[in-house]
Amino acid sequence: PLEVRLLPDEETAVIVFEKPLPVGEAVLLCEFTGELNDKMKGLYRSKYVTAAGEERYAAVTQFEATDARRCFPCWDEPAIKATFDITLEVPADRVALSNMPVKDEKINGDTKIMKFDTTPIMSTYLVAVVVGEFDYVEKTSKDGVLVRVYTPVGKSKQGLFALEAAAKVLPYYKDYFNIAYPLPKIDLIAIADFSAGAMENWGLVTYRETCLLVDEEHTSAVRRQWIALVVGHELAHQWFGNLVTMEWWTHLWLNEGYASFVEFLCVNHLFPEYEIWTQFVTETY
Repeated sequence: PLEVRLLPDEETAVIVFEKPLPVGEAVLLCEFTGELNDKMKGLYRSKYVTAAGEERYAAVTQFEATDARRCFPCWDEPAIKATFDITLEVPADRVALSNMPVKDEKINGDTKIMKFDTTPIMSTYLVAVVVGEFDYVEKTSKDGVLVRVYTPVGKSKQGLFALEAAAKVLPYYKDYFNIAYPLPKIDLIAIADFSAGAMENWGLVTYRETCLLVDEEHTSAVRRQWIALVVGHELAHQWFGNLVTMEWWTHLWLNEGYASFVEFLCVNHLFPEYEIWTQFVTETY
């Protein structure tokens, strides 16, 4: 390009070429340096404390609504969808996750280079990456989807409740929507520093720890019920919001409102003993 002008107030870049581009498809290659920030949006550092009391950091993304642009240059609008090929170079002893399964991994000294499968066509706000230290539990749903719940190291048993719920939710929604979950895996991961309750990134759903983990000795029945609702809500978005997406953020109410309704359908099916519909009006309004 002849010139690249950055417009910070508009969060855009203007790329000027020497001559007009021909009509048709083209490839734009960008080299850029991003920021690993502390603002809990974009690509950020999430602080956690190990079992030994040591402070460490994980790298986490939170892109909804308009923070994918904080991580990489993109047309950061929900209606402008694309496929994504993610490659990460991370410390060899860390867990690295993205929307899709790993297709290739190479050790390079103290680091490893991980290439992930190409995503389906999707909005930028649903792209996700997490790098850190985690344990996990896993189960394959009856419709063949690999489900994993990632937890802080040493707390994998606290992911079992959400794992069982998620593995049952997927086939329920498959029947309800009459469309199979379109990805080969789904990960649910507990994040220590997280601004929202949860985020429905396609194939890699991030949660605040209190919205995902169940301690058999200390978690109340009310909290278990809440976790079931949050799992049902975020997995509903895998269809309604991720597969089918609003054109613009003015329709976010429909995206969230429908998921807030369907989560009760789902939990009522999985846990009839909760009598969850008796709480719908008070919980929602």
